Amino acid sequence: MLILYITYIDFGASASGSAVRPQKMYRAFLDEGHEVKLLCGAQGDFKTRKNRLDAVAEVSRWLDDHRPDLCYIESPVYPILWSADRKLIRRVHRMGIPIGYFYRDFYWKFPGLYPRRRDLIGAAKERFLDLQQARTDALLKCADIVYFPSEAASAFFSYKDMRALPPAGEGGNPAAAGEANTSIYVGGLSGDYGGEALLRAFAILNSGQERYPLLLVCREREWAGIPEELKAGSWLEIHHTSGDGLLPLYERASLAVIPVRRNPYTDISVNIKFYEYMSYGLPVASTDVTAIAALVELNGVGRTAGDTPEEIAENIRVMFSDREQLGRWAANARRALKDNNLWIHRARQVVRELSGKGR
Repeated sequence: MLILYITYIDFGASASGSAVRPQKMYRAFLDEGHEVKLLCGAQGDFKTRKNRLDAVAEVSRWLDDHRPDLCYIESPVYPILWSADRKLIRRVHRMGIPIGYFYRDFYWKFPGLYPRRRDLIGAAKERFLDLQQARTDALLKCADIVYFPSEAASAFFSYKDMRALPPAGEGGNPAAAGEANTSIYVGGLSGDYGGEALLRAFAILNSGQERYPLLLVCREREWAGIPEELKAGSWLEIHHTSGDGLLPLYERASLAVIPVRRNPYTDISVNIKFYEYMSYGLPVASTDVTAIAALVELNGVGRTAGDTPEEIAENIRVMFSDREQLGRWAANARRALKDNNLWIHRARQVVRELSGKGR
């Protein structure tokens, strides 16, 4: 098939954070043998606006002579900012080309959790984003399917066809060899990520005679914001790396941790690291946020518990106490990934579901 793929990141940049998913989906479409016309580039701010508008104009000219079989859009973190993007998507819709739109972030649905900025400049930015959000929501009436990270997320919206398209993992990674009682966490530390609770949990675990090492991979600026009393401990290794730099760390781990704090937003979110952990055959010790807890149970890859340091610590202790069960969770992780949780499975889903749409 010929696919028009619209995304809002700069390809070629480091595939981390919000840049991971769009690049993985692009590669999956290519691996499936599809021809892909790519529109990329950050919408960012007014400084990057010209580059984005030039890219949109190039694709618009391309449409003069080409009719893709479908259009897939990986949304930006913010609403779609520029009218040229919206005009292009409406043109694709008028051409009768089926459109799938992945809705990435919807923090704005939870103002009680994520307060709005109230200073003069911040408030002006909030009003601008409100306007663009309203325009984006109106634009999504053109989408044949609106995808979300989890089924639970669709309960907050009312589009005509809403489906789950969660993240995925990579096949072909070496299975973790696993050092005794060693856990790994890769991700953010601040706020809802639960970094402080994670460190306090491992301090509890290591307060007795048994040792529970933690390989912690995070950004340097977030590590700098952690209280000094939580940074000590012979059980703790800090790494600031990504991509291939993670491979030797994953090989040393026997367990992966997701310490995210539970609230109405995190209950419907799906951490991409969950699938990355699975791709190395790692059992998962997660807090009991609803969407991830359901995936842990569905795939039989670990245990969940509450988000306090004491509950996180006890969950990890229990998991390490049964080596046979730990092995079964690891085997289930590899099997579940191979069966239905690779990026290529997500690409196949999009093509299959959009092929019956449009006109």
